[in-house]
Amino acid sequence: MSHVETNIIQNAAPVRIGFIPLIDCAPFVIAHEKGFFLDEGVNVELSKEASWASIRDKVAFNLLDGAHMLASMPIAASLGVGSIKAAMQTSFTVSHNGNGITIGNALYEQLQSVANSSIDIRTGVALKRLIDSRSPELAPLRFAIVYPYSSHNYQLRDWLSRAGIDSDKDVQIIVVPPVKMLDSLKLGGIDGYCVGEPWNSLAVEQGVGHMLVTGYEIWGSTPEKVFGVNSSWAEQNQATYLAIIRALEKACLWVDEANNQSELLNILSHPDYLNCTVEQLVYGFSAIKPKGQFDWPMKAYQRFSGPNINKPLPSYALWIMGQMHRWQQLGDIKSLNDVAEQVYRQDLYYQALGLPQEKGNTDWHLSIEDESTWLDSVASGKIRLHPDGILSGFDK
Repeated sequence: MSHVETNIIQNAAPVRIGFIPLIDCAPFVIAHEKGFFLDEGVNVELSKEASWASIRDKVAFNLLDGAHMLASMPIAASLGVGSIKAAMQTSFTVSHNGNGITIGNALYEQLQSVANSSIDIRTGVALKRLIDSRSPELAPLRFAIVYPYSSHNYQLRDWLSRAGIDSDKDVQIIVVPPVKMLDSLKLGGIDGYCVGEPWNSLAVEQGVGHMLVTGYEIWGSTPEKVFGVNSSWAEQNQATYLAIIRALEKACLWVDEANNQSELLNILSHPDYLNCTVEQLVYGFSAIKPKGQFDWPMKAYQRFSGPNINKPLPSYALWIMGQMHRWQQLGDIKSLNDVAEQVYRQDLYYQALGLPQEKGNTDWHLSIEDESTWLDSVASGKIRLHPDGILSGFDK
């Protein structure tokens, strides 16, 4: 470590970064445990948080400088959707994919009785059939998500809608912190959930639930978690911000290296982090998920490293704003392009890693005409993600 970097550590206050105990907090944990933050001259304190709302509020009020965040959170916070308006941004995507939809044993048995095939269960066709046959006096089936403004909410609702299920009328959707999902399913407080790993694989591994589909199978490859920061902190501490991005890039490469998995699982299993056994975490990092009683492999394809993964994608911000509009969460926006560019800062990603700015990297910009119709086109299904995901653009 250079003399300059040592001075940065000694003289600067620690950078406070929050995380939620999920598989995809791994780059933050590894950057801390393996010394990647210190190598970049930054003294980071990690703070284990209980919920995404806690992460949002603490970053908004400067109790945390930044955090392991849902990819949609800096957008929602910057727009004041569901909370006070607080400018946030990201210049680094930590991971793609990793979500899944899992249901409890009781609901699975009911679906089996109305399904003609396992595909009926996987696609939601059997669930639609079951809902239509239930007595109106019965309380609606209850599904949990981790946060109202999250890919989990949007992927669950999209999956339901493809089966003809009205996610606002036919089922009840509630918010449950990730760490409480499995217990809520066991106790019967919810019938199913959409959550990140390892909580889907753990339900299968413990024999208390069945994983129906992954987020990758619904949307293709899409950003899931980012390093999100308070924009005012980023402006005032840009050198530190860029150093953290460099450390996280090294950590993401380390996490994706197969030879490191044994050490990775041992570190994450610690009570300070995921507080699980190593055995319980193995499935969470597998590209193919446990089949349970089903006859198909579960494609999750969670990824942590590479320019196509780590580069922030303003086009995804456009997609997320379309989802917010679809589910009646979004107010008026003057310019979708401006929001996407201000929140998903590709320029700082390139600057941090010393990369030349890509020519034509504003190709994602919507034309004036498209800006006026974008939200409604996404909401109505006229514009969809390419089946392979955001890197392949949109289908019209």
